[in-house]
Amino acid sequence: KREIILIFYKQKILNLFMPKFNVDISVPSNSIKLFELATDFENFSRFSPAQIKKISIIEQSDKETITNEILTFNTIFKNVEIKQKTKHLVNYPKTITSKVIEGPFKKTVLEISFSDTETQTKISVKADVKIGLKYAILSPIIGRLYKGIVTGLIYKMNNTILKNEEI
Repeated sequence: KREIILIFYKQKILNLFMPKFNVDISVPSNSIKLFELATDFENFSRFSPAQIKKISIIEQSDKETITNEILTFNTIFKNVEIKQKTKHLVNYPKTITSKVIEGPFKKTVLEISFSDTETQTKISVKADVKIGLKYAILSPIIGRLYKGIVTGLIYKMNNTILKNEEI
């Protein structure tokens, strides 16, 4: 009985270090063009070079891509470089589900959906960020940085599309 209580409280404490967030953004770009940029994983670093050092594809099929990623989180204390492997399940042109399968954020899941309105594309992101104990003290910062990176990527992709349409 005591072990069950300890496991329960351990899980409660660990959940404090597992930020979740939802982001809904509407932008004027075409959903197909946004989706194509969002699945061009190897070129992500051009949208956020300070945080995304490198992404390389190690395996790819029509519906699934596995990437190795090197991310940088600039914190007050120090710059933290994270290496991880992520499986991206692609349901063209509506959803991308990314699951971190190796690294300190193992089991983190991002669900990204694209939907058209009359004049805009709505991008909805649901994130369940899992942070290993080594980085648990930084979890509030990492959660905010993760959300900031995702939001920034969406707006930068939108701006890229809009600039290309002006030409």
